[in-house]
Amino acid sequence: MRTELDIIPLEKISEEVILALKQELKDRNFIVRIYAKMNIPKTALNIYRKQYNAKIILDTLRKLKGNIVAITNLDLYIDKLNFVFSVAEYDGPSLISIYRLDPKFYQEKPNFDLLIDRLVKEVLYCIGKMKGMRDCQNIKCIMHRASSARDLDYKEKEFCKDCKINNAIKGFEL
Repeated sequence: MRTELDIIPLEKISEEVILALKQELKDRNFIVRIYAKMNIPKTALNIYRKQYNAKIILDTLRKLKGNIVAITNLDLYIDKLNFVFSVAEYDGPSLISIYRLDPKFYQEKPNFDLLIDRLVKEVLYCIGKMKGMRDCQNIKCIMHRASSARDLDYKEKEFCKDCKINNAIKGFEL
C-alpha cells in the first residue's frame, strides 16, 4: 500500500527544493501532492532567539487533513532545545526546516544534492514518527534521531533489520 503525502511549502522555501523532494519521494513509491505556499503565524517568531517556535506552527498544521509534511527554510526550536531539524507527531503533521540542513549554514560550499539528501532522510524519519515508529539506536537506521547534519549524512535511507520487523507489524514500508 502506497503512502500519500501532502507537502506544504512554508514561507520562502525554494520551489526547486520542493520539486526535488517530490521527485525523491515519488521514486520511493509515495503518492505526493504539493499544496500552495502558506505563511506561518507571526506569533511563532521568538525575537530574542531569532528562531521560530515549531510547536506554534504545528498548532496551525493540525487543522489540516492528510499526512501533512510542511517544509520551511526558517530556523526552528522547541522548548529548551537550541534547534530542531524537524518535529513530527504520531498520526499528525510534521514540520521540517532546511535551515540547518544546508551545507552553507556550516560555511561549506553550496551543495544542492547534499541538502536534498539530508532533507529526504529527515522527511523519511518524520513519516516513521507520524506512523508510530520509535527512535532507533542503530546510527545507520532512518529512525535514528539525528542531532547534527553529520548524523544525517551517516544515516541510510532505510530501516534497519529490527525496525523492518516492527514496521511489517504496523503495515508500513520504506
